Amino acid sequence: MKKVVLSLFFLSFSFLFAQSKISVAIPPLQFIVEKIAKNHIFADSLFTENYFEDYPSKSHIRRLSYAPIYLSLNLKREKSYINDLNAISHIKIIDVTKGIKKFDNNPYLWMDPLNFRKITLNVYDEIIKLDSKNKKLYEANLNKFLKDIDGIFLSIKEQLFSLSSYNFYTFDDYWDYYAKRFRLNFYKRDKKTLTAKEISNTINFTRENGIKYFLIDPTDSKKVVDFFVKNSEAKPLVNNIFEKNWQANIFIFTQKIYDMYK
Repeated sequence: MKKVVLSLFFLSFSFLFAQSKISVAIPPLQFIVEKIAKNHIFADSLFTENYFEDYPSKSHIRRLSYAPIYLSLNLKREKSYINDLNAISHIKIIDVTKGIKKFDNNPYLWMDPLNFRKITLNVYDEIIKLDSKNKKLYEANLNKFLKDIDGIFLSIKEQLFSLSSYNFYTFDDYWDYYAKRFRLNFYKRDKKTLTAKEISNTINFTRENGIKYFLIDPTDSKKVVDFFVKNSEAKPLVNNIFEKNWQANIFIFTQKIYDMYK
């Protein structure tokens, strides 16, 4: 009888623990959950901030599987791990990009504050489904966070719409939604060394279009970056869109752009 009681106790405890946890794709989603739920729900991320060089272990996947839901952004690198989660658990996979218009199959939606706002609302919907008894608390936290997001959007808009130039080089498409929202012009360049003719053309293009900087990810090859710096007359601006603190990251990123082109 004691064994039965103990078994029921631990099953109940495990159930409660599972209900107080959410698994997510990347740290910015973890940030949203923590902003809304505070310490009431624990958020665990599949990837770290070092997204492109991170390979989650089997034990980490197992730990993620204990949550009742997994919040997905439909990133390419998620797919195989989601298959692993489905193979070992009944975790529910939730797409938190619903209602957001995507273009060119680009999944990096969250660097646009208005997209991030929609993602936040989608995350909130899942949180209150999971824990409706704390809805009032979560709603109050949500409203405060939405005000912060709206304030950031207006601040960025004010800063970037007064720049002396709106032109940048970039190697990747991580900032495309940010550029589209705030009317920046990004000129894509391949991650390779340039021929003598390409160097000459690039320098002329840089001067004609008033390009001072190019955006890079922390994982970009130092050799390629250094070569481009020497042969384009543009300076690098590093940004990692996978940083957990979305709020600080986008604010600092914008401030650097503003300081460069004001």
